Amino acid sequence: MKTSGFSKQTGKLADFTGRMNMKAEDVEDLSWLKSMMKQELDLRPPSLARLGKNSIILRNKSGKPTSHVTLSNRWQGYEINSLFVDPVHRGKGISHELLSKIEQSRVFCYTRDSRLQSALVKAGYSSAKFPGFVATMNLIVTRTAMFTWMLLTLDFKRIFHQIRHLPKYKLYIKNI
Repeated sequence: MKTSGFSKQTGKLADFTGRMNMKAEDVEDLSWLKSMMKQELDLRPPSLARLGKNSIILRNKSGKPTSHVTLSNRWQGYEINSLFVDPVHRGKGISHELLSKIEQSRVFCYTRDSRLQSALVKAGYSSAKFPGFVATMNLIVTRTAMFTWMLLTLDFKRIFHQIRHLPKYKLYIKNI
């Protein structure tokens, strides 16, 4: 698998924050990312999709995206706020490869997906109840903003889906 988002010169993640500065491949990646997020109601709204310094996209041998992970700094660690594998490529261990690319020192993830829970445990994450006070305060602010955005964009299907499944989400944390 090839990885995009990495600078070949520095070996680090490249910063694709401005759409005007994006290469054609990055625009295609963002389009793919939004189409995948539209299908997955557990993820944030596609209109909030971004490629940045904390994004990783894995590709197949022909160069097409197969999976994606984005991390957000929550002051007391990084949250995996989206991780998904294209349905066509699931069951091939790609989520394990994505998780192995994460280099931040403290990472946590809320998920209700049993396949991702299994991958997180195999990658050294442990089940937890609380990400920490500072991280929780940050999550309250960001989730409130995301909920407000979903209301403003009339994304009721996503809102109802996430509220209905809220009790099923579990927290996993890894300290490197």
